[in-house]
Amino acid sequence: MKRISPGLFVVLAAAAAVHLAVALQDFATLARNGFLYDDSFYAFQIARNIAHGEGATFDGIHATNGFQPLYVAALVPLYWIAGDNATLPVHLALVLSALLTVATAFLLHRIVARRASETAALIVAGAWAFSPIVVRQAANGLETALALFCFALSVDYYLARVRPLAAPSRRAFVALGALLGLALLARIDLGFLALAMSLDYLLVVRARVRAGEASARWRRNLAAGVLTGALVWAPWAIYGVVSVGSPISESGRATRHLAIAYAPFFNLASPGDAADGPDAAFMARHLERSLKSLKVTPAVHPLLRGTRKLSDRAGVGEPVTNALGVAVLSGFFVWWWRRRRAAREFDFLLLFSVMMIAAYSTYVFGVFFFLRYYYPLYFVGMIFAGLAIDDAAAWVRARSLSVRRVALVASGIYAAALLYMGYTSAFRTIRVYGFYDAARWVSTHTDPSETIGVFQGGAIGYLSQRRVVNLDGKVNADAYQALRAGHLNEYVRGAHIDLVLDSARVLDLFLGPWSREDRERIVREAVFVGAEHGVPGWIGYRVTPARGFNAGSAGSPGPSQMQPGR
Repeated sequence: MKRISPGLFVVLAAAAAVHLAVALQDFATLARNGFLYDDSFYAFQIARNIAHGEGATFDGIHATNGFQPLYVAALVPLYWIAGDNATLPVHLALVLSALLTVATAFLLHRIVARRASETAALIVAGAWAFSPIVVRQAANGLETALALFCFALSVDYYLARVRPLAAPSRRAFVALGALLGLALLARIDLGFLALAMSLDYLLVVRARVRAGEASARWRRNLAAGVLTGALVWAPWAIYGVVSVGSPISESGRATRHLAIAYAPFFNLASPGDAADGPDAAFMARHLERSLKSLKVTPAVHPLLRGTRKLSDRAGVGEPVTNALGVAVLSGFFVWWWRRRRAAREFDFLLLFSVMMIAAYSTYVFGVFFFLRYYYPLYFVGMIFAGLAIDDAAAWVRARSLSVRRVALVASGIYAAALLYMGYTSAFRTIRVYGFYDAARWVSTHTDPSETIGVFQGGAIGYLSQRRVVNLDGKVNADAYQALRAGHLNEYVRGAHIDLVLDSARVLDLFLGPWSREDRERIVREAVFVGAEHGVPGWIGYRVTPARGFNAGSAGSPGPSQMQPGR
């Protein structure tokens, strides 16, 4: 193996120090300041239940496949080690993610160094490791860092051991198939990588066949790789069919439904727009939001963020930033078209990116509140940024001394801006989520025998030491079916839930419509008013047979009657 250069060693060591410092912050800080998502605690709770012999379940009642299996499998030993300690496994999981992030920066350097200079590869590795999006997502408590490591490892292996060789060995295809199978287990949407890679290799073979250079065994070798990947992933699919009746993740199905329902909250739709399923206009708005989500790619983030701040101060608002974003994207495609012959081996990554954007803009949705879905796309962006930096450096070196000085100063300012943004993202103290405080209220104000129903129930279920039933269907197939059928109110009663707790907007959306009397009664008799406990906008009310929640008394169909996608 080629020795690590001193510059790369310094970058990786500094990255390790920063990401480990974030991972080891106070638990309450991680939970409140937007590092740990609520969904993170679904994975933590399921892993804890598996470690304690209760099976793959969040609430101890419903079996689930609403999680990414490779990540949860990695968490289970941490709970064996930690015993009853609830916070130590979380910190250990974040340490693991930090180390995987450093390893991914190393792989990014290797991938870029194939077609660009050492300097360009070093720049993009550092920009990636210290950027705001990576600092935040590496400590989100989910499979994000692990999935990207599997992605990067698969790409690196394909580019080194399969694509450039006239006759790759069957062992190489089997190894690649195993890596892609693990990538699927890490995150199911990485199946688009396997598809894009397969199409790319078929084009490579086609060109070699025409030139008379293709191996006669390429079909059998490719089939061996595909079979290996399928065998790695198959046990998880079989488990899904046995446990919940489908190989498709519960969380994936629920996320699509929730993304459609929540769209009005993000000005992406009007209430009722998606009652008959998302239409072309709905998809177009999500495509626009998808493209805007690319602005956090580290190579362009400081430019677009700085422009947005300046345009806001000047009173011209978002249009200027949008225009600049269009210009940057157009410039990229012009550059790529001119350079495509020298970097054709990376084209499958563009195909992968197009597939991801198409899927999340026309079917899955949800990128508007989960930037982590596009985490691999930001990584792909940095690969092409490395090639562009190399070209830009060559252009600058051929210019006058004054041009070189201006370029050096601009690069320094840009690097300083990116590092500052990364630092503030790593150690800011702005409270983002109230799940931690809601969980504290539940643990001190409810009886251990009570069952709590929550839509955003991950952190509350993990931290409160109460039985918490998920109501949005991510890890509860029964709730998902009731939600889609518009019978969630009946499900709440039938599941013997004692207390319903969540954001008032979410309760109104899925348990509404409320009559005026219902709304006044719920607000007046709420046992939990979030604003008084650090969770603004949340309420909780008890469900009793005598004075149960009377949903539907307004007489008009509400959001719980929506059946998106049907």
